[in-house]
Amino acid sequence: MKRLTEQNFYELLGVDFHASSFEVTLAYKENYQLYQEDSVVSYSFFSREERGEILARLDQAYSTLISEEKRSQYDQSLIECGILKEEKQSRYDRETFRPVFNSKHPTNNTILTIREELKTRVSSSPVIQEILTYSVLWGKDLKRIREELGMSLETIAEMTKIRIVFLRALEDDEFEKAPSRMFLKSFLKSYADSIGLDADFVASRYIR
Repeated sequence: MKRLTEQNFYELLGVDFHASSFEVTLAYKENYQLYQEDSVVSYSFFSREERGEILARLDQAYSTLISEEKRSQYDQSLIECGILKEEKQSRYDRETFRPVFNSKHPTNNTILTIREELKTRVSSSPVIQEILTYSVLWGKDLKRIREELGMSLETIAEMTKIRIVFLRALEDDEFEKAPSRMFLKSFLKSYADSIGLDADFVASRYIR
């Protein structure tokens, strides 16, 4: 296993080469908490100086991968070293939110972190803010918001434990696929909450 100082920035943060800026930010926060001075997890394994070096390298990795220009230059250096295969990668690929949970059962803390990040993106997106002014919200509106955030139905299903067939039914306005109106409203609120929206607000305008 490589030492931390020998790992490239992607390995250090534990993300793949296609990781979005959102995934990079989330991975950075999780790793930073792991190696900071008051962390019980790393206290027995690293000295204060070693933790300081690791945190500095994490900062360097984050500042590089979060910048499109710096990241492209870094990727090119990895290509020249034979670490990364040269390939064309669209901007959308990197902005798509595809969190990789460490287990099949993501912790509440991880999900809360994701939701808080999404709330920030919702509030800063002109497209989403415009959609939320509609007096009535349709499934296609929810789908547009989800795609604007780069969220996949698979990710929402993983977070909410709702079957994809029901999530897709919400986006297609196929109400008859829900077990009942009560379940429809419950599914809708969980869907909205998972992507950083006000669940009651969305439910009132969708059910209408």
